[in-house]
Amino acid sequence: MHIDLAHQVARAALVPFGLDPEARLDFIKYRENHVFRATDPDGASSAIRLHRPGYRDEDELRSELTYLRALRQAGVEVPEVLPTRTGELFTLVHAGGESRHVSAQRWIEDARPFGDIESVLAGRHHPEPEAFVRIGALLGRLHAAAISIGVPADFRRSAWDASGLAGPAPLWGDPRALASLTLRERAAIDRALPALHAQFSALPTSPSVFGVIHADASPENLLETTDGVVLIDFDDFGTGWFVFDLVTAIFHHAHHPRYPDYERALITGYTRERPLGEQELAAWDAFMLARGLTYLAWAAERPGDPASDFVATEVAPWVARLAELYDQDEPSPWRTSTHPLPEKDPR
Repeated sequence: MHIDLAHQVARAALVPFGLDPEARLDFIKYRENHVFRATDPDGASSAIRLHRPGYRDEDELRSELTYLRALRQAGVEVPEVLPTRTGELFTLVHAGGESRHVSAQRWIEDARPFGDIESVLAGRHHPEPEAFVRIGALLGRLHAAAISIGVPADFRRSAWDASGLAGPAPLWGDPRALASLTLRERAAIDRALPALHAQFSALPTSPSVFGVIHADASPENLLETTDGVVLIDFDDFGTGWFVFDLVTAIFHHAHHPRYPDYERALITGYTRERPLGEQELAAWDAFMLARGLTYLAWAAERPGDPASDFVATEVAPWVARLAELYDQDEPSPWRTSTHPLPEKDPR
């Protein structure tokens, strides 16, 4: 959708949500959804989300927004969902010949992303370990609340389980489909996938280790505020192993010289809120590889997108190297020494 048309849809959504129809609309970002900031004349702001068509149906959207409300009521630092004037959690908006499901949230003031994925992977992001303590604690509170809330009977979201991560039809697609992969890289991934699936299939799925997760706690979805950290964008949340959220929060710092400090800090913050089992910790590096493979699959389905091109050139060689090490039962780079992103192998 062209940005001008997206702007029309966002403008048309203001009245159903009881917002000032003359509010200033600022485009914030587009990744999967278009996000705008609506600012009323009195200064109050809201986030207007135009959901990508065909990605989530109404039951899935309702599950997301209902659960988000439950998490916030449980004291977890997540956005406040704004209902429509009729009490619905989202609405279908028609404008300019287009139709989009739209939801709204209270704008989080004085917040900034913990990091930008590209700058993190390029080695230009150097947080102190204490930042990961705060992130770990937030994820611990998220999971403790998820255990308490449970999985509602009408919950409609996919599972980041063995099949969702490494099965024949992973949730984000096939990482081997990324066109930039060399034959050697594709072969390494092809060998790693069934081994990952077998390892994950052997993990327990009891409620203490497997439940509702965010599934995309990347640096861009962790907002730092004066009061702490807020987790946003539950577009991909579902059920899965809790440790997968921790791995996602630190994956992009995997080749940073201070990665060991960051990992320890993340786990320290998390275990202040709830325990982390030995089996989960033992599978940490396997989940790191699985997380990397999801990004390759994401990029494979979006050729020509600048973010996809970045994944293809900068992330894919690193992930393929992880797949080779995993296949050879060799330790991951962060368990031995600091490695830069490897050069592209021409084979």
